[in-house]
Amino acid sequence: MRQEEYLKFIADKNLDVFLRQGYATAGHNGPHGHPDTPARNTAHYLVIYSYLYKKTGVDKYKKICDVFASYLYDIQAQSKSGAVKCMETDRFDHLNGLIGQGWIIEGLLYYYDVFKAEKALAVAMAIYKTQKYNRTLHLWHRTELDGSDIGIDPTYNHQVWFAACSSRLAEYCGDSTIDDTIRDFLTAGAKRDFRIYRDGLLKHYVDISNKMMRKIKFKSLIKVCLTPVRFVSPKKFDSKYMEYAYHIFDLYGFEILKERYGELPLFSSEKYKSAVEFACDIKNVNKTCGVYRALEKGDMFNIFSYSYNSPVFEFPYIATKNGYKDSEVFNELYDIQVKLMFDKFTGMFSRNNPDIETWNARCYEIVRYLDAR
Repeated sequence: MRQEEYLKFIADKNLDVFLRQGYATAGHNGPHGHPDTPARNTAHYLVIYSYLYKKTGVDKYKKICDVFASYLYDIQAQSKSGAVKCMETDRFDHLNGLIGQGWIIEGLLYYYDVFKAEKALAVAMAIYKTQKYNRTLHLWHRTELDGSDIGIDPTYNHQVWFAACSSRLAEYCGDSTIDDTIRDFLTAGAKRDFRIYRDGLLKHYVDISNKMMRKIKFKSLIKVCLTPVRFVSPKKFDSKYMEYAYHIFDLYGFEILKERYGELPLFSSEKYKSAVEFACDIKNVNKTCGVYRALEKGDMFNIFSYSYNSPVFEFPYIATKNGYKDSEVFNELYDIQVKLMFDKFTGMFSRNNPDIETWNARCYEIVRYLDAR
């Protein structure tokens, strides 16, 4: 599979530099343009290198996994709350929302799964416990590095991915409270917040009170306005523009949760089936993201799709989980990725790419598909 070949290529290409640094090179949250700390990409690459060690048994991969895990342990221990600093800016939260904390947990748990390092499990649990669940709203609040409560994370995929990345903690630690919390989120919470348009497209924000959402949207507006000028785009104010490009990524998080909680009503509901059908109609997803127009006329495609949430690495997992496995389609997606973004001089997908460091790190998303083959 070419996705796996590229995964190994970028892992080997960066290995010596990463070893000297002690962490993966930071990006800036893709087209969002907000400078990251190395924590996010280090967690993503921890999955990549752990997978490669599991597959090959080559010692260099174990060595860098141990280095990366130690980096994440250290950065987690630096904050008062126990949350991990994922973003450099002081203009908004340092967490990268709930999802930033979820990604660190995800990397540590994959490392634990391969190497059975108890400290990784303990640190992942400590991070999970920093973010507080509101059983009235059926959503998590964000807890900053200093321990302050900065309110509900209104971005639905942040909530979903935090739950998804944390879900295996319940299994590994035998903690029924985590299971109970996630079940509440997927039942009472999803009943309100899992919302779709008529075509099955998922809505981007949770459906809490109008007063609270007005306050949240105002803060989101400020966040966009504080984005470095070269990353500012009027289309960032268009929620559907974002939703088209994030839909497959959103469903990926739900599919992780479905593995453990598939008996819950959400996953057999007509709304969920409609969302899956929308995601698995990949030609329509490409069309709505302006991909075919870009290939035919040279127009710019949706900046949050192939250059950030690449279906090349996300689609195989959700498609296979829903009976749509087709290696020919997976190869076609890779061909599209090449045409849109491959740079023959770098050997990477650095053309039309606002953040190659984060994009390469996000190739880890193919690992769940590779593990399930």
